[in-house]
Amino acid sequence: MRISTSQIFQSGLSAMQGAQSKLNKTCQQMATGRRILTPADDPGGATQAVHFKAAIKTTEQYQRNTDYAKPKLEYEESQLVALGNAMQRVRELVVAGNNDTYNPENRKIIASEIRQLREDILDLANSEDANGEYLFAGTRSQRQPFVVGDEGSVTYVGAEGPGSVREVDITSNRRIATGDTGAHVFMNIPERSGLLTESVLAPGNSLNGTPGVELKTEVADLQRSLNSAGQTFRIRFEDEGGTLMYKVLDPDGNAVKDQDGALIGGPYTPNQPIEFAGRRVTLTLPNTTPPTLPADNDEILSRPITQVSIFKTLDDIATAFETPATDDTTRETLSQATSMSLRNLDSGLERINEVRTSVGLRLETIDTQTELNDERLVDLNSTLSDIQDLDYAEAISRFQLQQTVLQAAQQTYVQTSRLSLFDFL
Repeated sequence: MRISTSQIFQSGLSAMQGAQSKLNKTCQQMATGRRILTPADDPGGATQAVHFKAAIKTTEQYQRNTDYAKPKLEYEESQLVALGNAMQRVRELVVAGNNDTYNPENRKIIASEIRQLREDILDLANSEDANGEYLFAGTRSQRQPFVVGDEGSVTYVGAEGPGSVREVDITSNRRIATGDTGAHVFMNIPERSGLLTESVLAPGNSLNGTPGVELKTEVADLQRSLNSAGQTFRIRFEDEGGTLMYKVLDPDGNAVKDQDGALIGGPYTPNQPIEFAGRRVTLTLPNTTPPTLPADNDEILSRPITQVSIFKTLDDIATAFETPATDDTTRETLSQATSMSLRNLDSGLERINEVRTSVGLRLETIDTQTELNDERLVDLNSTLSDIQDLDYAEAISRFQLQQTVLQAAQQTYVQTSRLSLFDFL
């Protein structure tokens, strides 16, 4: 077999290049600490490494989510503690103010403190976290959630309904709410006294949308109001021969009788209250020409209020204490007001405790899951290291061997490159 000079040179060069390439790869592995530099080095291991890296990044994102949610929930918990203390102080003042030994001046002082506590609670409701986001605004965190109207009433304008609270993933199948809406904490408190009712124009009423029409509901008789607590009544207007009459019906359309057994109803006098079942409903109509009156078969619904805000409860009891109780009637009114406020304050405190419990459970869940995620990260990183990290002892031995092979290839090339006929001429 003949071997040409060019073949000898090419063979030696290829041997040196191959040895140099292997040595360079080993050097790169030792410099990076990675056994797998390209997928071609270990296709199966490279695929596994991609999956483990994705799992690590996902778990790290879960940890960042918990780092975001935990301070917000801890701050909310501290605000709820302050809110509960303020509400408990109001309750103590209400109990003290209902004592007959207090005179009107004493009750005015109590009312002043209640109104100050109301302002403190409003400040808590509009509190901001460290990022400048409103704590109880839900997903509308850049907008102040509670605003005070011209009449002093507080309105919630934050997010409500499904999706109103920002949630973060802490595992692949578990999410944690990072807060609570102000509507849930402050506004939608179950009304427990049974004495608070509201009156609304029934659907289809001719007065719907008429400017200047107002409805007001009051407690006229405490005991009878308690007896009818939870019931809904209909006040129907009927035109009988040019005379506007009214009658009080139950939801089924049956006429309601008073305590003497007489049907409740008669000619309607505009802007005058209608009393039944311990309630007093006043329909205020605008002064127009011709006069604005209900039409035939118009109805007003008198129904219990199912929810009451903390702010309304505080406003009502403060107003009651500011009104002098100097006779049996005013003292009875004060007794009604304190009875309603105590029940609704207790309902508000129950809601606060309920939310605090929920926040505490979420914080506990975050702490537990953070520990589990930390353990998972250790396991994932350990497994990934076993797959892709370099065994330095083996790599150093291989490096020395490859270095020796390269030196041998170089020396062999030097020797074989002299085997030419031209050297013998």
